[in-house]
Amino acid sequence: CQQPKNADDAVTCQSCGSRLVLRGRYRPLRMLGQGGFGRTYLALDGDRLDTSCVIKQLLPQQLAGSGLDEARLNKIVELFKQEAMQLSKLGEHPQIPALLAFFEHETRLYLVREFIDGETLWHEVETQGAFTEQQVRLVLAQLLPVLKYIHRHGVIHRDITPVNILRRKRDNKLILIDFGVAKQLTQTSLARPGTKVGTAGYAPL
Repeated sequence: CQQPKNADDAVTCQSCGSRLVLRGRYRPLRMLGQGGFGRTYLALDGDRLDTSCVIKQLLPQQLAGSGLDEARLNKIVELFKQEAMQLSKLGEHPQIPALLAFFEHETRLYLVREFIDGETLWHEVETQGAFTEQQVRLVLAQLLPVLKYIHRHGVIHRDITPVNILRRKRDNKLILIDFGVAKQLTQTSLARPGTKVGTAGYAPL
């Protein structure tokens, strides 16, 4: 909706008529980010005493009208579902957001995950300047055990960037997010060339 202003207790949008509470429990509050085919929202979970959470929304109808071929459209949907699967598998780790729900609602796909209150490492670099050697060592000391954990579970993240690493405010722990391009490691996948994904400058060639 282009004009989503509504009362806090509204159930449907006054502008477009869309339901504002997903599955009767998730109420989006504000948009955190927007990409070509989806949006991310900060939301409240009514079934968990209005605990904050993050909702990622994929818009299949926008995909259909984007001009992309069917194979590419299917790949985008597959990656979205794959993120939910990876979070479900890995989310018990304290430095990986927990998956709370994954569902389809009114032709849209939704992934709901734990909200992490903090800033990205990219934000830190932008506001404080380049990290010192000691700061880099501290980042690696926190992140390498996380990578060891996900690799032990047969998963490769494939998009380790400052934007995908959050520093949680309450304990300064680094949290690895965005498993949308993570890949299940199997002997077959190791031998099979695939679609190039990830962030330019960070993803492997």
